[in-house]
Amino acid sequence: MPVSRPIRLTLLAAAVAVVLAQPAFAQNSARIYGVVTDHEGNPVAGAHVLMEFLGGITRSFETSSNAEGEYIQVGLASGPYTVTVTAEGIGIQRYNLRVSAGEQFELDVQVLGRGQVDRTGLSAEEIAELEAREATADAFEGGLEAARGGNYDEAAQLLAEAIESTPDCGECLRNLGIVEFQRGNYDEAEQALLRATEIAADDAAAFDTLAAVYNAQRRFDDAGDASAEASRLRSGTTGGGSGAGAVFNQGLAAWNAGRTDEARGHFEQTLELDPGHGEANYWLGMASLNAGQIAEAVTYWRTYVEREPDGRFAAQATGLIAQLAP
Repeated sequence: MPVSRPIRLTLLAAAVAVVLAQPAFAQNSARIYGVVTDHEGNPVAGAHVLMEFLGGITRSFETSSNAEGEYIQVGLASGPYTVTVTAEGIGIQRYNLRVSAGEQFELDVQVLGRGQVDRTGLSAEEIAELEAREATADAFEGGLEAARGGNYDEAAQLLAEAIESTPDCGECLRNLGIVEFQRGNYDEAEQALLRATEIAADDAAAFDTLAAVYNAQRRFDDAGDASAEASRLRSGTTGGGSGAGAVFNQGLAAWNAGRTDEARGHFEQTLELDPGHGEANYWLGMASLNAGQIAEAVTYWRTYVEREPDGRFAAQATGLIAQLAP
């Protein structure tokens, strides 16, 4: 019987040792916890949280956020970590941080989508500027989308809103000029395009469209000047397709001014720069007809109709082919 008492004492001592060891472990390890939200502050459930230890050995920990967006990872050694939070369908955020022994490090994560900006720490003025840029971007993209669909009235309204938010948006002004040109509002198109060139004097595309506006108004000298400026701006660039547009507009200006030989040279150069250009073939056909070169004219018109069967001169070219082809 005397032997039983020491056994009880030994067991009790072991139990105490275990209880005392748990606080010691908690004090030596760290934990990282927080809440994952989207850009509107809504909790994100199921976000993947990867914590990679950078302390000289390869060690990583993974967890995920619950329905309230909360996550926690315990048992972390002290040292540097990279924490990567991935919210499927929203975006990824990455942080570099260091935790100390026993530290409870709170890391709330706002996962931002493409184009979104973390507004934490921004002043009221900076937020106002950011909101103006966002409003401009939204209206600009909406205007382009409407224009692509042929909804020019809606496009003009949206682009005007973009310009109201950011008056020095040269790209907005250039595209508004293109839309107004498509609507047949030549004065409005000219005003927008001239403002665009004041903001960005090297915007060759704006001068291209100005040339088209002036041609439509039969202001051929102005069209030639605008087209020449577009060509000058592009003189140091490569890429035939864009330079071809400026040369083609010079050809139209020369043709409308009655300088047919000069126009023909511009149309030929257009095809050298952009062999796939359609309408240059139509005007070369007209130049050939003017010179009495019937067979050559028919060849050019056939090429034009093949490339642009729904082009603005397709019906006229088809009729000329029917009348003049051998």
